[in-house]
Amino acid sequence: MKREPLKALVNVASLLKEPVGSSQSYDIKGILGDEIEGSIEGTAKMIRITRGILVQCELSAEVKLICSRCLEAFLCPISFTAEDEFVPVADVSDDSALPSPEQLEPFTIDDRNILDLGELIRQYVLLNLPMKPLCRPDCQGIS
Repeated sequence: MKREPLKALVNVASLLKEPVGSSQSYDIKGILGDEIEGSIEGTAKMIRITRGILVQCELSAEVKLICSRCLEAFLCPISFTAEDEFVPVADVSDDSALPSPEQLEPFTIDDRNILDLGELIRQYVLLNLPMKPLCRPDCQGIS
């Protein structure tokens, strides 16, 4: 059975009409998608900035991993913060000139003012996974 990836869709139309510095907070809770098996919860603070929306998240997840010593599956808790900018699709330039590093594939707000936190969360979960996951510190390995 294929699981749907986390859809954390937020309508930011009203926030985009607010002055720079205005903010709103949202709760996040859901199941992670195919690539990562587990659940996530936390909060996202969205702040109006000149270019669009700055998203700051405090998240904790419990992901299913394979122990690098005994090869058994286990649930690994991780906590992290995530921060990134989302810009309206209309502001993403199609110039033929080389883009600056901050313009490379920015997170976008679609033309209906919907911001999807799903990809941001997926990327930050992957970045925060342990390099060599252990089911417990004293794991003896394959027995």
